[in-house]
Amino acid sequence: MSVRREVETARANAGLWRRDDHTVLRVSGSDAGGWLQAQTTNDVLVLTSGEGCLNALLDRQGRVRAAFTTHRWEDEYWLVVERDFVQPILDRVESHVFLEDVRVSDVGLEGAQLLVEGPRALVLLAQCGDVPPEATAAAFPAAPCAFAPVRLLGRDVLAFRMSESGLDGYLLLVEAAEAEAFHGALADELAGWGAAAVGEGARECLRVEGGQPRAGKELTGREVINETPLLETAVSDRKGCYLGQEVVARLRAYGSPRQAMVALLMEDGAGTLPPAGTALRVDGKRAGTVCSSTFSPTLDRWLALAYLGRDWRTPGTRYPFQAEGGPPFDAEVALLPVIDMPDRNALARQRYEAGLEAFEADGSDTDDTAIELLKEAVLLAPDFEDALESLGVILHRHQRVDEAIGYMQALARANPASVMAHANLSLFYMTQGRIQEAEDEKAQAAQLEQHRELDARRAARDAAEQRERVREEARERIGMFHEVLEIDPEDAVATMGLGSAHMQLEDYAAAVPFLETAIAASPDYSAAWLNLGKCQEFLGDVNGAAETYRRGIEAAGRQGDFMPLREMERRLAALQPGETT
Repeated sequence: MSVRREVETARANAGLWRRDDHTVLRVSGSDAGGWLQAQTTNDVLVLTSGEGCLNALLDRQGRVRAAFTTHRWEDEYWLVVERDFVQPILDRVESHVFLEDVRVSDVGLEGAQLLVEGPRALVLLAQCGDVPPEATAAAFPAAPCAFAPVRLLGRDVLAFRMSESGLDGYLLLVEAAEAEAFHGALADELAGWGAAAVGEGARECLRVEGGQPRAGKELTGREVINETPLLETAVSDRKGCYLGQEVVARLRAYGSPRQAMVALLMEDGAGTLPPAGTALRVDGKRAGTVCSSTFSPTLDRWLALAYLGRDWRTPGTRYPFQAEGGPPFDAEVALLPVIDMPDRNALARQRYEAGLEAFEADGSDTDDTAIELLKEAVLLAPDFEDALESLGVILHRHQRVDEAIGYMQALARANPASVMAHANLSLFYMTQGRIQEAEDEKAQAAQLEQHRELDARRAARDAAEQRERVREEARERIGMFHEVLEIDPEDAVATMGLGSAHMQLEDYAAAVPFLETAIAASPDYSAAWLNLGKCQEFLGDVNGAAETYRRGIEAAGRQGDFMPLREMERRLAALQPGETT
């Protein structure tokens, strides 16, 4: 199978591959948790057994020395880590363990690592489980980085909810003695459901498309964590001190990183893509460094991951890059990830909508397609109320009443206040002649309906009171900010505060001049650009809002303020569908 086909199959269905470039470190001892808490970026002390998190080890300058996932099992912590990062971790143990009871051992050789990734990864693994498919949701861990022992194809496996491509998926750890046999059996089983065996070329392509950094490529030990995607996923802003925290916090609060990891998109890069580590220039000025590159079958374009400086990382902008030692090339800057990767709730919604379409097309109630799609939706999102209700109703229509009752009971557990769960159960029990149970469910549905009406009236009253409290606080802030402006009429924070307060009062016309003043005083004030665009939208000035968002995106790109940048991109796209930024 070609690389293109492997990537396409993994993104549409699922892919399976084995990796030997990672290992597992076991951190044990009575002080293991406290030591990791003081040395790493994420909060490991909040983890309970079976939970995990993304994590990193920094030096005093905030540079990434190692990136990994941390998983707690009773009193131990397991680090799933690239082999290139093992030595920096061992060196830190050597230099920063004094009297603490902390021991680290490499146990990676005791097992093999297999990855199953793609939108149908969980659905296909359900077919391989030694539990009924409807019980798979409870058997497999759902939280990111969580793990649990499962039975697959008759073997004991540790399943970790994690991914190296950004797709939904699982890492499976199996004992070394079972590795070859299990890998072969799993590959055969998944192939029968349309999954792909993924080779190294496709694996790398999926990683780059997903914007996932790797050791020796995007993570070389020279990058401050604020410059990487790890800042959003592996750093806790609520825990205590750790090595490098001061640099991370200062950059977060008062500045923007000198460079940031982004994507470069090229129409034709076959002969021009520079190798990793190549310096890039624009108009003779150092602009950044290329890290990884590949042809993306998903985008049908050449794609590279690179670190770019403040002046060259505005998304949607095309720059003429000159690679040192290579030919020039034009590339468009894009934020990571460049490909939308829906989460499980979005995937479940897709299955749900497809199931309803299949049901509407099945006038004779003989096609099980809708049932299978809705079962997938419930597997991906066990508390998806609409899917549970629709599945129960359709199963009843297909005269599979026992199954229908099971899913409607699941709806009642997911939402004890669901009127429809009890109303449908009353109908289903009546079908089976279970008269008393049907009457009980009918009475409960009626009682819940009364409570729902009362709750709706109470919620409306509370919402009105809350809106009035917010408006009153906004009026108080307006007075406070005006006092500040009497001292400094161009204070950016005060004028931004006034604009935001008038927005809360829905007085958008009054907000605009204050936001414009804030921007004039501080041209890279990303939040002010965003709020100004919103006000213009509310006032019906679509063209003005679009231009504001464009300029705001440039400012946010310079600052590295990616959250307001992404919102401005989204709002701009909604204002001008079909156009790019």
